[in-house]
Amino acid sequence: MNEEFDFPDNDIDEKNDDIELETGNDNIEIKEPFDPNSINIKIIPFTVGQLIDKIEYEEIRVPEYQRKAGLWDLKKKSRFIESLILRLPIPLFYFDERELNLWWVVDGLQRVTTIREFVVEKKFKLKYLEFLKDLDDCDWTQLERNYQRNINQSQITINLIQKGTPEKVKHNIFRRINQGGIELSPQELRTALLWGHRTTLLKQMVSNKTEAGTAFLKATDYKVKTDRQEDLDFASRFVAFFLLGFEKYEPDMDNFLTDGTLQIPEDENSQNDIIEAFKSSMEMSFAIFNDDSFRKRTNKDDLRKPINKPLFEALSVGFARLDKHKKDKLLSNKEAFKSDLIQKQKNDEAFWRSLSTGTATRDSVKKRNEVILELLIKHTI
Repeated sequence: MNEEFDFPDNDIDEKNDDIELETGNDNIEIKEPFDPNSINIKIIPFTVGQLIDKIEYEEIRVPEYQRKAGLWDLKKKSRFIESLILRLPIPLFYFDERELNLWWVVDGLQRVTTIREFVVEKKFKLKYLEFLKDLDDCDWTQLERNYQRNINQSQITINLIQKGTPEKVKHNIFRRINQGGIELSPQELRTALLWGHRTTLLKQMVSNKTEAGTAFLKATDYKVKTDRQEDLDFASRFVAFFLLGFEKYEPDMDNFLTDGTLQIPEDENSQNDIIEAFKSSMEMSFAIFNDDSFRKRTNKDDLRKPINKPLFEALSVGFARLDKHKKDKLLSNKEAFKSDLIQKQKNDEAFWRSLSTGTATRDSVKKRNEVILELLIKHTI
């Protein structure tokens, strides 16, 4: 249902070879689906003129998660405007009514951006038109009144996710909208839903301007990219398992991370406790593994492998739960701890699978966290 005009910039889907791809999670069954009666979407017949009015009064907002506004080149922008002048059918718009009379873009960002830039901000002139070639080099003010009228009176349909719709229901709606074309990452969708103090905390955890973020970047050898909010995904994984515990995990991983992020408190002291635990965990990991943190290894002489998110999850939370005495004990036993961890990966097939395939099943999550907990107890008593 993604808009047909949308396209990414050149590197938006670039793979990060420094992060191991999690596989085998496509068919995981969700045991607690959301209540369909909670869906609250209002279908609104609208005109582009009404949309322009909301844009001018800043009643249309763009969440930070959204792919960069203005990804369309001049040709795509111009031909979209040409479609409006010709009154061609336009794909559905989706908005989220988070506050009364304030709509946040869910699907339709490039169209909204193009309308704003052409009509409201008058930033560009039409170019490369297919049918109305005589309008090339015209801006909004240079269009004849009948063309302006055609744009204003163009009919569009808006699906408005109404205020009060539960966040988990919104998440499922967003995911279904986000099928086909260039999909947003799960973290981009979570950020779209859980904006405010929650995303502010996640950003503080990974920012190079904070002590916690600096520790994270150092532990991950600066390999986790900010593109597509990969860094926030790591922070979300820590937060969810730190606040909820692996014992409460139910598939799928995306829903669990959403549940965990929802638990981020507004209280500043409680937030600081999470940030401090994360910072301490990252410092601990670097002190033990250096630039080999969160990477699988079956032999100490292996070439360094990509960062493994399941291992990050289990180790980061495990380290965060240690008190100072146990941290000191573990540091003094770090070589034995690393050796045992390598042997576990080499000899325990179930543990290796929990890090490698089907990593989001309940059994895999339970297995890897229990193994890490067992090793931490062994080397901190």
